[in-house]
Amino acid sequence: MKNYLTASISESAVRHNVAALRGLIGDEVKLIPVVKDDCFGHGMDVLYPVLAEITDGFAVAAPLEALELRRKGYHGFILCFLSAYFDDFRIQDELVWQEITQTVMSRSALESIQAAAVRVGKTAKVHLKVDTGMGRLGVPAAQAVDLIKTINETDEVELTGIYTHFATADEKDRSATFQQLELFKSILPAAGGITRHAANSAATIDFPETHFDMVRPGIAVYGCHPSDQLRTSLGLKPCMSVKAKLIAVKHVPEGARSGYGLTHRYDRDSRVGVVPIGYGDGYFRNLSNKAVVRINGVDAPVRGRVSMDQMTVDVTDIPDVKVGDEVEVISSDPQAPNRVENLARLAGTIPYEITCHLGHNMRHELVD
Repeated sequence: MKNYLTASISESAVRHNVAALRGLIGDEVKLIPVVKDDCFGHGMDVLYPVLAEITDGFAVAAPLEALELRRKGYHGFILCFLSAYFDDFRIQDELVWQEITQTVMSRSALESIQAAAVRVGKTAKVHLKVDTGMGRLGVPAAQAVDLIKTINETDEVELTGIYTHFATADEKDRSATFQQLELFKSILPAAGGITRHAANSAATIDFPETHFDMVRPGIAVYGCHPSDQLRTSLGLKPCMSVKAKLIAVKHVPEGARSGYGLTHRYDRDSRVGVVPIGYGDGYFRNLSNKAVVRINGVDAPVRGRVSMDQMTVDVTDIPDVKVGDEVEVISSDPQAPNRVENLARLAGTIPYEITCHLGHNMRHELVD
């Protein structure tokens, strides 16, 4: 971790986003934020107390993420997408002992969970994941009814939920999502009175038919839209801003060049600032000569290639700029050119990847 890089996370923005999502789903539907990968890079340590207060549980990817929530003192519902089938017995047993809901998607997974329940002497609660067209994890839809029957006949394991995941809910063409939805609904009668859920951020926003008993928003909780197609009037507020400080300011003559490969040539006498962040910190190299940062409220273009732990920016048009000035690498202003969604567009990727990469090497702080 680099203490001179700070990700400021806005509590008020997160609360606003959760309230906006609740306004879409109503009082009867539970809201379970997806907090995998350190809250998509936003920092579980700072967001845990906020989210624990305003949501109905947590969804994580890995067993150790679920166990860390228990270590923080959380006693509520936790759904683990990737259960401990290949982990050692200690972790498998701990998930059952700590009453963490695991995902079943095959008979072998069910047998592993049952064995852990026998060792611990407690009933393991599970949700069945059904592959309705994502083509990734989940029991094939054609086999789901048989697996439901097998789970219900298995001692020490209780089926408490069933879910699926949409592949294209964030795209304009809605046909594939509706096909997945109809296939999922065809399986539900066999599942009986258990918790049903399917909606990610995009479906929570754009497909009220998918809300069922529970929704699992991820990136929307943190204030980013799932895609440009879903930039709605919901008014999501980005919660992350990333800041550094200038570590050098120097004059360069007209014709000088910057960075590896000397890819930028200055067409006037200029001043160059050095910012201590690079692709080793998660700031993408392909933002070279494309992105801007903000210093003293003024945009400073990134010039030359982004290095592993530093980059150069053109500060010629920023009066009185000096070493130690704050650099806003990422802005929480939804209109700023250095907002997460715009950086993702420049990098040819999605906001999720920007925030997940940036989160690992900097200090997180909760603000407002």
